[in-house]
This record gives sequence, structure tokens and C-alpha cells, in this order.
Amino acid sequence: MATKASGRVGQKGELFPPREVREEAGLKPGDHVVYKADHGRIEVVKIPGLREAFSRRKTAKITFAEFENMTGEVLGE
Repeated sequence: MATKASGRVGQKGELFPPREVREEAGLKPGDHVVYKADHGRIEVVKIPGLREAFSRRKTAKITFAEFENMTGEVLGE
């Protein structure tokens, strides 16, 4: 179920999503996220840790080189 709530932008540009939004997205302190901006909208996507990623149901197979390339793109390397 989608959660919708308002938040604020801090003086230094920090984003402060409300607790219920963070909980619905599964975000915890220290999590890494990717921001995607498009025409006045911001999408925030959690980057799973290795343990979480490997515990998920597998839906596709890729080579290590492909994984390394995708990881570099996400992290901006």
C-alpha cells in the first residue's frame, strides 16, 4: 500500500520524510539510497545490502561483470 505524507526541506537542503513514509519504504538509519529527479519529482530507492539482496528471491541471472558494472552505475563510479 502506498503511503502519502508531507515533509520539509531543511535549511541546507536536507530532506525529512515522515516516519510512516520511511517505514513503508523500509528505510533505516545508515541505509544507502539512490535519488532520481525528473520534472519536479524525486524518487528515492533503497539500495539493499548484500545480505538483503542475496536473501531475496532470484528473478534474473547476470554475470559478475554485469553486476559490477550496474553497481558502479548506481554508485556513480
